[in-house]
Amino acid sequence: MQHRTSPSAFALLIGIADRLDAKYATKAVSERLVLAQALVVAEELHGPTPEAEDAEQAILHLLPAVTGQTRGEYSTQLRLVAVGVSL
Repeated sequence: MQHRTSPSAFALLIGIADRLDAKYATKAVSERLVLAQALVVAEELHGPTPEAEDAEQAILHLLPAVTGQTRGEYSTQLRLVAVGVSL
């Protein structure tokens, strides 16, 4: 299945990165935290709407694997993905 990526998906990645950098950047990131932040930033952009759910789903395949990074390291990876770098 091929995923289409909208420009707002990249904005969501940056939003997640900003949130991870803002608090405890040196603490370990968890997959659960990343998934929760994906929902939060989608709802911040679209409100609690079906569009927020669609936006969240659109970015899930873009998220790098969580492999023991700090929140700051993971946010850097998100920023790279947002500008088109494949990890």
